[in-house]
Amino acid sequence: MRNSVFVGLAVSVTLALAGCGEKPPHPYPAAAETQFHASCPASDPVCVCTWDQITRAMTYEDYQAALDTFRSDGIMDPRLTRARTHCIEHHPS
Repeated sequence: MRNSVFVGLAVSVTLALAGCGEKPPHPYPAAAETQFHASCPASDPVCVCTWDQITRAMTYEDYQAALDTFRSDGIMDPRLTRARTHCIEHHPS
């Protein structure tokens, strides 16, 4: 009985921890990353981090819509702001 309780607990903890990892990035065309790095260089760790955070937080379609909204209305999508802020905080210069 104790053994089965221990095994059940171990499985529960393993499954819970597996759910804590970062989401995998959404697929983006290579041209989107090239365009991003044209204004935010790939040699800058904050830029690399920001691109990674964006691709994990937003689909490519959402990203394109956010860029269109920014260009037309000047309103930045909060997911983009959070991605950049996260990276600035984790990669101080």
